[in-house]
Amino acid sequence: MFGRARGVAPGAHRAVGAGANGAFLRHASILETSDARRIDVRASITDPFGGLKVRRFENRARIDVFVVLDLSGSMTFGRDGEAGDAVAELCGAIAHAAVRGQDRFGMIAAGPTERADLAIRATRRAGVDEDVWRRVSANSGQGAGVGGLIAALDELPQRRSLVFVVSDFLMPEGDVDELLGRLWRHDVAPIVSQSSAVETRLPRFGLIETRDLETGRRRLVVMRRSLREKWLADARARRAALDRVFRRHGRPAFDLVDRFDADAFADHLLSGGV
Repeated sequence: MFGRARGVAPGAHRAVGAGANGAFLRHASILETSDARRIDVRASITDPFGGLKVRRFENRARIDVFVVLDLSGSMTFGRDGEAGDAVAELCGAIAHAAVRGQDRFGMIAAGPTERADLAIRATRRAGVDEDVWRRVSANSGQGAGVGGLIAALDELPQRRSLVFVVSDFLMPEGDVDELLGRLWRHDVAPIVSQSSAVETRLPRFGLIETRDLETGRRRLVVMRRSLREKWLADARARRAALDRVFRRHGRPAFDLVDRFDADAFADHLLSGGV
């Protein structure tokens, strides 16, 4: 899923080319790599052509890690519960892991309009994880659409970076396509923020009031069995369509449901080859 880093500063990520700080790759002729410090005596003695063999190692480099955070109004749903703010905890954990791994961390946050006040330039400063947690916790989102988020992608560097896109992806499929398409030069990890209440707390019968978190419009609905089944079927169909877009861009998503599970998130990243 994730490609090799292209940085030159030593780090923890598999990178393009050979280096001196990674796993053993292969033997090469000293004419190819004129580094006498890495001559392998045993391999040189057993070489049928009598050449001097030098060890070559995998290159490891630093990368820039970014969070692209959707702050449209729909992202407020499920973020005011007693279990804490899962989105803030996730973003803080990404920042902590990046700096601990000697990478730089940055953040872009926007909804219908850009939020320059929440942006963090790529940095390795201590405490950035706590700063991220505070900023995200205090700003759950408002407004309709993700036009500002898509426009804000121009602030990302040209060099290949690891970009976590955190959103509920409750947007037209064309917007999801454009969002991921504009990140083509980066390694992208979509994270779908969602609440189990959408399915588990739907009554089988009775009056319920719905509210569009982006427009503020309210509607009274008579819930009945047929409507409930259609509601859930539509939700499954929307997610299936979303998964097709992710697959089209080669980006499997991580589901952030109700709370942040660090172990599950780590397993997801490891299975993706970071």
